[in-house]
Amino acid sequence: MKQKYRFSAALLSAFLIVLLLFGAVPYGAEDASSSRAQSLLDDILAGKGGAQAWLDGALSQNAGMGAEWYAIALSQWGNFDLSSYEAALLRYLREHTVSSAATRLKYAFCLAAVGSGDGFIAKTLENSVGEGGLMTWVFGLHLLNNGIFAESHTKESVVDQLLSLQGEDGGWATVGKNSDADSTAMVLQALAPHRENERVALAVEKALAFLSLRQLADGDFAAFGVANPESTAQVVIALCALGIDTGDSRFVKNGKGLWDGIEKYRLENGGFCHAAGGEENTMATSQALLAAVACLRAEAGQGALYSLDRCDPSRLGDSSAPFTVHYKVWVSLLILGLGGAVCAVLVLRRKRHFKNFIAVLLSAAVALTFVWVTNFQTADGYYGDAWKEKEDPIGWVTLSIRCDAVAGRAEHIPKDGVILAETQLAIAEGDSVYTVLLDAARKYQIQLENDGGALSPYISGIAHLYAFDYGDLSGWMYLVNGQSPSVGAGSYVLKDGDRVEWVYSLEMGKDLGE
Repeated sequence: MKQKYRFSAALLSAFLIVLLLFGAVPYGAEDASSSRAQSLLDDILAGKGGAQAWLDGALSQNAGMGAEWYAIALSQWGNFDLSSYEAALLRYLREHTVSSAATRLKYAFCLAAVGSGDGFIAKTLENSVGEGGLMTWVFGLHLLNNGIFAESHTKESVVDQLLSLQGEDGGWATVGKNSDADSTAMVLQALAPHRENERVALAVEKALAFLSLRQLADGDFAAFGVANPESTAQVVIALCALGIDTGDSRFVKNGKGLWDGIEKYRLENGGFCHAAGGEENTMATSQALLAAVACLRAEAGQGALYSLDRCDPSRLGDSSAPFTVHYKVWVSLLILGLGGAVCAVLVLRRKRHFKNFIAVLLSAAVALTFVWVTNFQTADGYYGDAWKEKEDPIGWVTLSIRCDAVAGRAEHIPKDGVILAETQLAIAEGDSVYTVLLDAARKYQIQLENDGGALSPYISGIAHLYAFDYGDLSGWMYLVNGQSPSVGAGSYVLKDGDRVEWVYSLEMGKDLGE
């Protein structure tokens, strides 16, 4: 009889252990397994023709113009040859002036990720951190976390700065005072290596509570009122960096977890759309790829996504990096050569008074200063290919560019607020809002600044009027038929008869009735 009871007790104990083990796994944890991340990654790469071909082709061609997140993801996943991409990005940086501090730091981090030893990395870390808002602190800390040295900043000082920017609700905000999921998750990714610090640990818990409250019923997150996969991917990356299972019960709503929230936007070609039912979006696809890599690295014990495998701080400043001679170098050599030739003529003609040589040297110095403080480009170089009327257009749209909110506030701003009156432009199959804006800029010689690149444009300036010129929430936005779309200008495909308006807002559209 005792044996029977013992056997029954053993069975009951085993049953309870199994029940406890399975009960301890949050609902949906299986759904957040590496198999889903691997499937997502495989589909994206298959849709792009394979990782190495993609790196050597489209990504290298678009280096500096929106391909950086893809390159970071691939550098942290496979043993690929990244030299073509590295050379292309370095060429881009030597041929362009990058005005945004956050963008410069993103490029620096990307170079570190692909194993570059170029001095741009350390130089950017030294002079860009804290110069352009929250993201400059985030990317600065990522670089410092990977052992890159800066005299002006330490890991501890940047951590303190980020902690000081945390809102009362536990989150962080890129612009304004309202915390958002994207910014909060990105700060957590940078703070993750410091979570043993008591102050950081407390900040992390508050931030996780904030994110849990912001998660939507389908497992995804929203940015600016639009549910999207990018915000959700950032949360996945943050949890992986913190060593938290992506199936954690705090991030399961109505039985839907984070991976459900990402896969909701998955397309048949392996890419992702920004808003449900939309077309493939570069940013959405790249962020989903980053999340997949972060999850797979965590499962394999390879460390966080932003703990760079190829970064070697001892190589920074290595002169072996590819080099492209800028036109200013050639012009400077020409000025010096002419100066030398004039001095030689003075010697031959026996006009050797020291004042003559000083005059030549001063003239050369003025010319050199002018060359290096200005930035000349041809019209084609500035606006891209020369504008041409489209052959066999599929239709016409109207475009206008206005800045009524700041009309006349500066000499370069039109007093009536009209930069471009309502104008008809032809469209071809697949033309986007960005395509039409670029056409107008080329045709009417309107200055245009795109900080996001060709793949994922972010229009920061039109006619020398820039985002943040008139406050933290000021900038350019576009409307189509009077409505503000939920996708970027490069993703909104136009149709015949559409009316496009670019408007300068002081409050992210709220002052425009949006």
